[in-house]
Amino acid sequence: MRSLWLVFSLAGYIFAGGIAAQTTPKARVARIEPKALSVHPFTGQRGATFVMAVRGNGLREATGVFLDDSPLKLTIEGTEAEPPSESTAKSKVPFDLVRLRVETAPDVAPGRYLFRLVTPHGVSNALPLHITEYPIASEPKGAHETPEAAVAVDKFPVVFNGGIFRRGESDYYAFHAAAGQMVTFEAISGLPSIGGPGGNARGFDPSLSVYEPSGSWFDPKRLNRIAFNDEPLWVSGRLTDAHLVHKFEKTGRYLLRVEAFSGQGGPDYSYHLKILPGIAPQDVEPAAGDWNERGFQRRLSADRLNELAARGGKPRNKKSVETYRAAAVPAAEAGAFKLPGTLEGSLGQPGEAHRARFQLDGPQDIAIEVETPATAPPLFNPVVRLLDTAGQEVATNVFVGVGDCSGEMSKSLQAKTIIPLRDAGGYTVEIRDTTSDLAEPGFRYRVQVRPQIPHVGQISIDVDHVNLVPGDAQMVRVIFDREEDYRGAIAVTAESLPPGVQASAGADFEPDKDPPRFPGKRERYTARTERTVVVFTADADAAPTAHPWIARLAVRPIVDGKPGEILETKQIPMMVVAKP
Repeated sequence: MRSLWLVFSLAGYIFAGGIAAQTTPKARVARIEPKALSVHPFTGQRGATFVMAVRGNGLREATGVFLDDSPLKLTIEGTEAEPPSESTAKSKVPFDLVRLRVETAPDVAPGRYLFRLVTPHGVSNALPLHITEYPIASEPKGAHETPEAAVAVDKFPVVFNGGIFRRGESDYYAFHAAAGQMVTFEAISGLPSIGGPGGNARGFDPSLSVYEPSGSWFDPKRLNRIAFNDEPLWVSGRLTDAHLVHKFEKTGRYLLRVEAFSGQGGPDYSYHLKILPGIAPQDVEPAAGDWNERGFQRRLSADRLNELAARGGKPRNKKSVETYRAAAVPAAEAGAFKLPGTLEGSLGQPGEAHRARFQLDGPQDIAIEVETPATAPPLFNPVVRLLDTAGQEVATNVFVGVGDCSGEMSKSLQAKTIIPLRDAGGYTVEIRDTTSDLAEPGFRYRVQVRPQIPHVGQISIDVDHVNLVPGDAQMVRVIFDREEDYRGAIAVTAESLPPGVQASAGADFEPDKDPPRFPGKRERYTARTERTVVVFTADADAAPTAHPWIARLAVRPIVDGKPGEILETKQIPMMVVAKP
């Protein structure tokens, strides 16, 4: 029976960042949950002062800006109702515009900074503000949908703040490049398609096209596309911002086109276009959490056993995992390694397969984890097979299933496989690529074979902020994975709550799901996912808070009646707001 501990404290609060431009609250209106939809422009140069506009709902009475531990200074210059338009005609909730003045110091570090708006109805979700070291330019007013109306790019590096503010719109930029010159183009969306900071997940997928106005026999003004990128690599869960590096063959005038996927567009479709000389890496958002259980690029360190033991509420007294080299030799000639062990190598030749052997003295539940330190799927797709002494496949990291709709077989590569081995004897680990014609130095792998260690895997806390009306309650779901038959408890602690706010353990209704018709050996490749609920309540006489308090949720395992290390924390801006 699963147990849940919940501990909370009202002893104090943490206030990170600051509130700017406090004003006297206006007359109360019907409460609308504050929601920040977008900001334009969302990029500025360090050391500069600029104005940006936040668009959203329930923001008209905004009194200040809450910064998540940021060196920036943001103040409200004014608020107003957005004029009705075709894009907002069907909305039942009015849209507001809040103008913010941003001041940055010359020495502020480039990167993303989160900010929120504070209103009498609570604190909004977070939106990102980008600060760059490059010069900033703004897309001029008017349409730039033809080569003749293209925005002139005089020199680079430069960052343009622009937008696709209506459906079907596109923007052209004109520039000169020299023969042999490498240029990097990047379009970053203000609406991340996978849900960036603040949980904004509606999606703006920009694409980039480079044209050469070289003409054709039929049309001397024809534009010929010489480069294109919609996203560097489409993989579920990654950003869809466009990143394009191109080497120009000859000197001349070129055109760059920015547009949204499928002709989308609207008031929230803001972007910044970065044009840099040379080869520059893509601007990638930092990972959402510190722990990644099943990603191909998480680090399988020599201390992996202790990392897992701590997540299972056990002491860190495991031995280090030794590293071995697998080789492209027949199974009978493969080198031996001991469990736990990590195999390292690189598939440098097409069709190459690396092998290594280990001996099992008795039944043991093992786990095989795969890391691709350089090139990851879908470019390098490592297949790992476990073979017995007869050469028969015992297990693999290829998950085979059957689609519910089509009934067709589907296969997917997994970064982790757990296997119960019941027969003693020798086993061979084989590593190869799914193809027989691809190989390169970047096809590096680390395959760790180890005993299973029950532990808590991925943890997700599905909240960005909490606004409580006195007498009301709000649930926060904590979702976690039970890895490798972890049977301990989970403890969630809530700390630094506003006065008059309590936290308690709860349970939420979860509808039954139909089991997969053809589950395959799903238990080898997926964890058991569960969730618990923390319920925040505000007393009926709780006083409204003037600014957000930073509440803190912490998650830790409970094993044999003892709490383990904190595995996950989440800081949550929280406010008590007056009844409407």
